[in-house]
Amino acid sequence: MHFTLIALRRAWFARARLGALTCGALLASALAGCSSSPSSGTGTEAHPEQLTMAIAWTGTQAAGVPPLLKIYNQEHPNVHWNLVDNVNEQKLLAEEAAGDAPSVAMLDTTDLVASMATSGAILPLQSYISSNKLNVNDFTPASLYSNSYLGAQYALPFFEDTYALYYNKTLFEKAGIAQPPTTLSELAADAAKLSITGSDGQYSQLGFEPTMPKQLEGYMFGGNWADASGQVTATNPLTVKGAQWIVDTEKQLDPSKVQKFLAGSSGAVSALDPFATGKVAMDVSGEWFMPTILQQSPNMDFGVAPIPYPDGQPQYAGTGSVGGNPLVILKGAQDANAAWDLIDWLATTGQEIATKTPSIYHDIYSVPALKSLVSNAQMAPTPQMAFFWQYSGGKNIHPFPPVPDATTYLNAITSAVQQAQLTPTSVSSALQQVQSQYGPLVAGQIKSAQAQAH
Repeated sequence: MHFTLIALRRAWFARARLGALTCGALLASALAGCSSSPSSGTGTEAHPEQLTMAIAWTGTQAAGVPPLLKIYNQEHPNVHWNLVDNVNEQKLLAEEAAGDAPSVAMLDTTDLVASMATSGAILPLQSYISSNKLNVNDFTPASLYSNSYLGAQYALPFFEDTYALYYNKTLFEKAGIAQPPTTLSELAADAAKLSITGSDGQYSQLGFEPTMPKQLEGYMFGGNWADASGQVTATNPLTVKGAQWIVDTEKQLDPSKVQKFLAGSSGAVSALDPFATGKVAMDVSGEWFMPTILQQSPNMDFGVAPIPYPDGQPQYAGTGSVGGNPLVILKGAQDANAAWDLIDWLATTGQEIATKTPSIYHDIYSVPALKSLVSNAQMAPTPQMAFFWQYSGGKNIHPFPPVPDATTYLNAITSAVQQAQLTPTSVSSALQQVQSQYGPLVAGQIKSAQAQAH
């Protein structure tokens, strides 16, 4: 869930003023071009087929979708798409079971794709992609992979989230640090310089928050959480090495002190984020975090940089992750062909229009998934967002693997890492437990899915 603030809008429109006429012309052109370019819907211009799209977004971000549907509906007068927001996975599945599912859904996370594909809740897209000659190579590799399962596309990416290293430039300057770290040893040294202990022996400022979204530490030394066939690889030696690094990093900072500091800076005690309020100097997070910073510290001078790589291993430079909001066709779609036409348009033409139109993009405020857009980062509203755009297309960007029940797997990994941080349990032993419990489950589901496919 993301949101955009008044301060962000002002900054965006101030930057976009020179391009506003161009972007406005683009939108006007799209609207002017609305003609009787029929979709595959079964209705007529006088009596358009009424279909429904459900999205997980709510609030400001959800406001970026209706303008796109308006353009689509005007271009395809024989079909009219109605929008319902704030629809999560549980509601979608309940509606599908009741025979009342929307035809198209935009899911809350790519972590849902494999599970919904395995259960048959969403339709495979391969036949549509082939017959309509969609070039899937137009999408960034990581965004495409995160929307697949066992090598087949089950969703198309509609924007995405990308993760990198945030750093507070003011705190860096006070500590005498000229630039963000590029290697893990530099990260450790900078974190030590930037961590300040108060008279009570507890942290008053933390140099680095030792957590990684999407369990990204598993990729930092060349490991992975699942192989190309979808099988769980929690005990891959390089994966274990990455998990060991995050555990060691927190132990160097003293887990009890870190936990106490974070508990007093966020969560139930406070609604304020410790990085956004200047109490943490470095944090790995996504582009969606920027509005929080602008809300809580509108004058903060911060930058975004690549996640540091292991010393002597520059081949892992630019390691990162993506998430996002998959566009899927529900099994109970009223008109699957019309549903395909919409998601194909939203993922390509719609994404281009949204990115190039300030009044739409300042609501959506996510990273485009098309190569043509991320390579054209000068269109981004801020230098930080431009960085995220370019970073997302890198060869070392890895989404959490599309495996069934990915959320359960993520939670199991998180628990294992915490167990190794806070107890005498070794990292390898904790991850072996995950492998033993989760590996056979995924292997069984993959075997079942492959059997059904044949």
